[in-house]
Amino acid sequence: MSSLKPDTTNIATLISRRFKPEQIPDLTGRVALVTGGSAGIGFHAAAALAQHNAKVLICSANPEHGTNAEKEMNESLKQTGSTGSVQWTQVDFGNLKQVDAYAKRVAQEQDRLDILLLNAAIGQAPFGLTADGLERHFKVNNLAHYVIVLRLLDLMKKTAATATPASVRIVMQSSEMHRFAPSDVNFASKEEMNEKGDGVQLYGRTKLGMIVFARELARRKLAEGNPILSISVHPGMVNTEVQKAWGESYGALGKVVDKLSRMGGKSAEEGAEASLWASVSTDINQLNWKEYQGKYYTEPYGTPDQETKQAKDDTLANNFWKLCSDLSQELLGERVE
Repeated sequence: MSSLKPDTTNIATLISRRFKPEQIPDLTGRVALVTGGSAGIGFHAAAALAQHNAKVLICSANPEHGTNAEKEMNESLKQTGSTGSVQWTQVDFGNLKQVDAYAKRVAQEQDRLDILLLNAAIGQAPFGLTADGLERHFKVNNLAHYVIVLRLLDLMKKTAATATPASVRIVMQSSEMHRFAPSDVNFASKEEMNEKGDGVQLYGRTKLGMIVFARELARRKLAEGNPILSISVHPGMVNTEVQKAWGESYGALGKVVDKLSRMGGKSAEEGAEASLWASVSTDINQLNWKEYQGKYYTEPYGTPDQETKQAKDDTLANNFWKLCSDLSQELLGERVE
């Protein structure tokens, strides 16, 4: 007789719907790319996909984290007999030319790409500019992912032509923190993005950006042809190293928030469940995928359309796209759209 005790004591997990690793289907022959896949939620999402026989590409900036993650995951795959694999590449998401070069290389070297999970992010850290003079939260969390998606979209469309309908998916890691985006955000200009703000607002703005990006991507690029799903999710309140950003931005008060959120938060493995659900659940399929296209979910099997009015604003979504396109021209010397 199985135990009636829950498999977790984390409050945030107990009150959420679940998508456990054992629900992941066989992914033999499929290829996934997970940004920020060497630590936290990204690590556990990548590991779960590989355990179910996918070839998983991960990229992140920290070489120690990356090499250790690649080694740990591949050793685990050997122990379990999985045919999956993990390959790490160092990519600095604050350097758009490096991001662009990586995406182009993946597009050239890979025969297919079934799952693109956009997980890399700067958390609620203080305001700062990258070397090219762009606010770092927006640069890393939004613009870098915009370029990756657009560079890899042709490869994903090629994959979708022969894949099981609606199995090719682009998943944006968003957050309920999008509710803390500034009330006057417009995504109208570089100058607006570079205005100083506190860590929560800067992070919240980028999580808002991921929601509108998922919807605008679906509207602009995925309306025709074999179905590719674009979806954004909230992982829940999760106990990861990203939480340290609270202390960086708000000192002693931030450290208290960090401690309290860790006490009731999900583990990183549990936090990966929402993005894994969006990435591979067969409950989303060729019969119903249009119901999920461009939507935001706060949990696996959740209710859509619960985001803020800002996140539903078509003008904001259009502005976000145009701003990313304009900045790609400025920083890469080539417009990506």
